[in-house]
Amino acid sequence: MRKIQSRFLIPNGFTALSMFFGLSSIAASAESNFVLAAWMIVWGVLLDKLDGTSARLLNACSEFGVEFDSFADFVVFGMAPAALVYFRLSQMAIFQEKWHTWMMAGVSLYAIATAVRLARFNIVDPPDGDRFFHGIPTTVCGGFIGLLFLVWDSQGLPVAMLQAFPIIMVTCAVAMVSNIRLSKLKSHKRLSLNLIQGSSLAAAFVLAPLMLLPEFLLGLEISYVSIGLVWGFASSRERDVVDVDADEPRIA
Repeated sequence: MRKIQSRFLIPNGFTALSMFFGLSSIAASAESNFVLAAWMIVWGVLLDKLDGTSARLLNACSEFGVEFDSFADFVVFGMAPAALVYFRLSQMAIFQEKWHTWMMAGVSLYAIATAVRLARFNIVDPPDGDRFFHGIPTTVCGGFIGLLFLVWDSQGLPVAMLQAFPIIMVTCAVAMVSNIRLSKLKSHKRLSLNLIQGSSLAAAFVLAPLMLLPEFLLGLEISYVSIGLVWGFASSRERDVVDVDADEPRIA
């Protein structure tokens, strides 16, 4: 048996902990402990960031790590959000009587889209993959659903607003398997951008473990996605212009 190198234990440990939170989130949802279930999904987002960062810093990237990470992502960002929405909406009379099939279709499509996305990018290396996500990542969608539920709960919003969650699940499913370009979190040449990005990450790593200010965390995620989509769209337009210019015949 090949000896396991110690440097691989740290990133894979973060991945294992993320899977643990995903499974615990599903159990919490089944027991109607929805707030804890949602926070566990958010904690999974942080651990997903830690396992990738630690793997790169320790030079501990491996095929096993990639596959293990995909399994964990499916549990914590696919099954756990689906369970959160399913078990919470199942307590509402309208989903028990009239819209049960619609609810099942929404959460099922979301979970399937998560699996499709993870499988797709385990075998496909998209162009500019080092700079952009193609489609919205499972971490972003899972974190968004968890934080959206936490904001609804903390603000005491009307229960009727939960009826929109199947639509949100379907929208996230389509976004995950689409070819929308989303800029990745990378270091920039501008110090100001690095400071904003670094302080936002630091705030997330402080607030989420303490289960504080989901509104602020949701605002950070929405801001990142909005800016990242604009940046990705502008970059794709610029690339298309360059490609067209390159195809034009040149007159000597």
